[in-house]
Amino acid sequence: MNRYGPGVRIVLFALVSACALFAQRDLATLVGTVTDSSGAVVADAQVTITETETGVVYSTTTNGAGEFVRPALKPSTYEISVSASGFKKAEQKGILLDAGARVAVNLALTVGDIGQTVEVTAVAPLLQTESTQVGAAIDDRTLTDTPLGGSRIFSFLARLSTAVVPGEPNSRDVAGGGFSANGVRSNGQNNFLLNGVDNNVNTIDFMNQTAYTVGPSVEAIGQMIIETNGYNAEYGRAAGGVVNVILKSGTNQLHGSLFEILQNRDLDANTWTNNLSGTPKGTLSRISSVRLPAARSSRTGSSFSAITREPSRPLRRALTASASPA
Repeated sequence: MNRYGPGVRIVLFALVSACALFAQRDLATLVGTVTDSSGAVVADAQVTITETETGVVYSTTTNGAGEFVRPALKPSTYEISVSASGFKKAEQKGILLDAGARVAVNLALTVGDIGQTVEVTAVAPLLQTESTQVGAAIDDRTLTDTPLGGSRIFSFLARLSTAVVPGEPNSRDVAGGGFSANGVRSNGQNNFLLNGVDNNVNTIDFMNQTAYTVGPSVEAIGQMIIETNGYNAEYGRAAGGVVNVILKSGTNQLHGSLFEILQNRDLDANTWTNNLSGTPKGTLSRISSVRLPAARSSRTGSSFSAITREPSRPLRRALTASASPA
């Protein structure tokens, strides 16, 4: 049994390390440098990072060069405070971290009582200076406000990013929102992730005419990251674009949303091709969804969850296979 002990430990370590690396793809990193008013670095300063929506707190300290790094932060809005002996506490709020991003926040401390606080309120939007990745980050408001018609397929939203166009004609995933990034073919050349986990279809004919396995409701998506160039080697696989879908999670407050999309013959126009051939309107659907994210707190910790349901009920039978809503 002892002969296999070291080998088993090595295999387990490799598996755990691989899982940790995959988990980083949907998490963000916050870095920065703490200095005083003269520009000299401040070592051993206490850095506190708080997620605004849940109140979860992360703590770290600056090293000898006045730098701090806090990885494994979920995509959300944060506030940061820095304190050190002999200096006033400095705070900055409204720090938005996207999935897979590495954001730098530098703070300067002023001499004074540590009980006093200097709050940074008017700052320019944070630039992505820590990475060469090019693409777009689509927030939940854009996701829900962008008209998608009756299909409500999230992958069509990838076209909101630069260098992304619809997939080539007659491609196998064209009906499921297939796209071409930087001129690369859509068939199997894009990488779909769900919360940082592989979400790609491995069959070449793309079941259900989609290149991804799980297609979450648009209402359930908190953020959608489209990387088109310069992304890190950790993503791999893709010659085209990388689509990382981050699902919503709960907060400290119980809240939810309800919507309905109604399509019928009286309110919706027929398609141009159907009008040209004299074909009446085809299948029309009503799609309803209820999202109820919940938060539960206890003295030993907190748990946050979200529930989404999006049923679809057809109101009419299709008259022709080619008929579809406008």
